[in-house]
Amino acid sequence: MARRDILTYHKVGSQFELGITSVTPGRFVKHLDLLSAAGKRFHNATDLVFDGANGNGVSLTFDDGYESVYTHVFPEMSRRGITGTVFPVVGAVGRDNRWDVRLSFRRFRHLSWAHLSELARSGFEIGSHTMSHRDLTRMGAAGLRSELRDSKHALEDGLGVEVKAVAFPFGRHNRRVIAEAAEAGYECGFASSPNGETSVMAVGRMGVHAMDGDAALARMLGLRPGRCLEVLKNRVIADLALVTTLIKR
Repeated sequence: MARRDILTYHKVGSQFELGITSVTPGRFVKHLDLLSAAGKRFHNATDLVFDGANGNGVSLTFDDGYESVYTHVFPEMSRRGITGTVFPVVGAVGRDNRWDVRLSFRRFRHLSWAHLSELARSGFEIGSHTMSHRDLTRMGAAGLRSELRDSKHALEDGLGVEVKAVAFPFGRHNRRVIAEAAEAGYECGFASSPNGETSVMAVGRMGVHAMDGDAALARMLGLRPGRCLEVLKNRVIADLALVTTLIKR
């Protein structure tokens, strides 16, 4: 499978936290400007996987489904006539992020059903990030099936859209998880870092973090030397994120 430039954001905002998953609105705008100046064509993630492998496509994905996607991301992308893919934690829609380790003075709010509906009507793809953001590789058969199927059905029933994609929490997947996702009706699945997989059910992505400015983004996209270092950084950060599973479970 040809390389796809798929970028993963989490929060885009100015609220303080100790973690590294929040990008400021100003930096996000600079990223959009850099991508546009580089001649990148924006696709939703599933469309890019199946139709956009022309070396010039890019997809912006937003894991967890934070409210900042609506308040900061949506206006800027709409202004440019582009869309992306949102992967909400379905059990947290309209609620605070109590499923996550607390790294800020106040908790972050998730997108509401009304927000998701407006994003979908505007052309954004809505995928699943499961019901509760648990490590799927550590779950039994019944729990795994519920996380994948219940989240897909809830989104489809609540939004009236077809949910084709799933982003695996922490990027964690194995053959059993992939087989269950395919059985649930997903057409593609996404990891959280570049992984060298050749299956459309385990597509690698490049995470964008608080420290990543224009130069780092250019390296991720191969616009300047050093992409291999960005790949390594992404994999290390993805591994470190697994500490969350030890704290919360």
